[in-house]
Amino acid sequence: MLRPERLRTLLLMLLLFGLSPSVRAEEPDEPGVRRRAVPGERPNPRLKLAYRTLAIAGLDGSSLWLHGGELDAYVLSRRWLRLGAELHGGAGQASLAGASAGLGYGLLGLVAGIQLPARLTPFLEGRFAAGVLAGKLDTTLVAAGVSLPRTSAVTYLYGGGIDAGVEIYTVGRLYLSLALGWVRSTWRGVDLQAMLRAPQAGVVLKDLTGDSVTLKVGLGI
Repeated sequence: MLRPERLRTLLLMLLLFGLSPSVRAEEPDEPGVRRRAVPGERPNPRLKLAYRTLAIAGLDGSSLWLHGGELDAYVLSRRWLRLGAELHGGAGQASLAGASAGLGYGLLGLVAGIQLPARLTPFLEGRFAAGVLAGKLDTTLVAAGVSLPRTSAVTYLYGGGIDAGVEIYTVGRLYLSLALGWVRSTWRGVDLQAMLRAPQAGVVLKDLTGDSVTLKVGLGI
């Protein structure tokens, strides 16, 4: 049996050990107390401003390249998952049968994906966006008896695809982002072939769908 003085000494040692920083560091965080970051751990992405380029189908079957800015806001960003919204807009230029047209667009969409937080954070995102596409014909288009004067029009544009990329953390929450992906887009445009076959029918519209690679480069927190 332990003597009383030895028992008191043992209890005192256990008490001191229980108050030591090494043990207290493993205790659960108290409410309102911010958890200390684990060495090597990186914060999850919350906001990103980026440049994106992609192509949509042209009236003659060619590709019309669009260039614009994109703002991504992740309302949910956990260790493995992310979910957010995107606001995307920009401009482009089209040329057909000697006529030129300026293009402008604006899209609002959703993004969802998976990620692996680290200093180099790889991610895979699916996205869908919809909005408007505006065009202004700068010169008169005349082809095979069809004449389209200088005019402007607004139509719908929507599309979805997937991005694969990496985010590189630099200082604190600041990171650089680079992604390459695929997108399928659809917009309502003039059916040029039908109008060339039957000029007397006037303006004929149809949905134009095309596939494109897309490049995205951004900066976020």
